[in-house]
Amino acid sequence: MERQERPITLPRFTWWDWFLILGFMTVSVIVSVLNGNFNVLSFIAGTFSVLCVIFGVKGHVLNFLFGFMGSCIQGYMALKSGLYANAALFLLYNVPMQFVGWFQWRKRLQGGGKEGIRTRWMTWPQRILLIALCTASVWAVSRLLMKTDDPQPVSDALAMTVAVGAQFLLTFAFIEQWFMWIVVNGAQIVMWSIAVARGVQYAPIMLIQYVFYTMNSIYGIILWSRMSQKD
Repeated sequence: MERQERPITLPRFTWWDWFLILGFMTVSVIVSVLNGNFNVLSFIAGTFSVLCVIFGVKGHVLNFLFGFMGSCIQGYMALKSGLYANAALFLLYNVPMQFVGWFQWRKRLQGGGKEGIRTRWMTWPQRILLIALCTASVWAVSRLLMKTDDPQPVSDALAMTVAVGAQFLLTFAFIEQWFMWIVVNGAQIVMWSIAVARGVQYAPIMLIQYVFYTMNSIYGIILWSRMSQKD
């Protein structure tokens, strides 16, 4: 007998979700207007990305749809800003991984999607291997970027390599990905703060976006820990 595909149901938004969405949109508009450099493209990309992380925290597959759209736009903006590792991360890795993640998460849905997905913790040997690979990758990529005109090679390398690992863990529903996203968001905050000082047009919105991401990553650790206890 053929297995019937269960329909995807939309999760209920909490006050925290609305705080992230409306908070990001409001602060972005205010800061952009005050700076006199409102950029529609970065505002759209930021909104898509905030929706992506909200659905991601809830363990809902729609996070990959918003992730695809946000990654395409942010990759273009990073490329225009000369952040080549960041651009490669978005366009060559994040975009195709959204498709992989969609199919992987469809296998791990709980209660037709109402209860999120089955999450899990890594083993200690897996964590040690992950840290070693990330450390070596940051060192190697930063050395390569120093040979280009990338204005922030170390931060760019850190954001790129750790995000690669975090996206992989997200795809396969490992809780440790949220700790890695906190590191990535910290590196992104440093990069876009410097970009703000350099007068990059859409940098303020990108900076605000990653501040909201950091708050949501902390929330993600709490929520995914709870989901890991469900069978």
